[in-house]
Amino acid sequence: MRDFHKKRDEKEKEEAIDILTKQLETEYKLVSLYEETEKAIKSSAVRHLLHMIQLDSKKHIDICQLVIDILQGEEVLKEEKEDLKKGLQRHIELENEALEKANKLLRNVWIREIEGLQELVKKWRSDEKEHHKALKKLAEKPFIRISERDFFSAFKTTEELEERYRKTYQHRKQSK
Repeated sequence: MRDFHKKRDEKEKEEAIDILTKQLETEYKLVSLYEETEKAIKSSAVRHLLHMIQLDSKKHIDICQLVIDILQGEEVLKEEKEDLKKGLQRHIELENEALEKANKLLRNVWIREIEGLQELVKKWRSDEKEHHKALKKLAEKPFIRISERDFFSAFKTTEELEERYRKTYQHRKQSK
């Protein structure tokens, strides 16, 4: 039964990697398409809009690649996330400043009365809120597999689970 679960788990992992790899290809094609289209457009404003969307595709490339790397064994343990947590406080301060500026702009008559500008500033404000939330969550979340079949993990802290993961991973490396 254990071999069955192990084979199924490996198959699931490979399927996830395959889906992510295909999405990487799509995102790279999108980036190229945005670059080509951007060159053909004369309007600076429209080029900036395309560039914004292109940056989202580049972000998606990084997300997909990160997930692939972790699935293939890259470790992101508590120690590695400490730097993120340290930088988070300054980041939060800068994000709060950006949010104040965006809110002030949204009260500006020129921004309020030009719907496209209002939408852009709302998008910026939304991104700033999302960055803050995402960084905080990612700094707190474990990046080790916690199986729903593992009753042990329900009663352990992230630190204890990471220590168990380290020991298991080291044991697997030594036995190969």
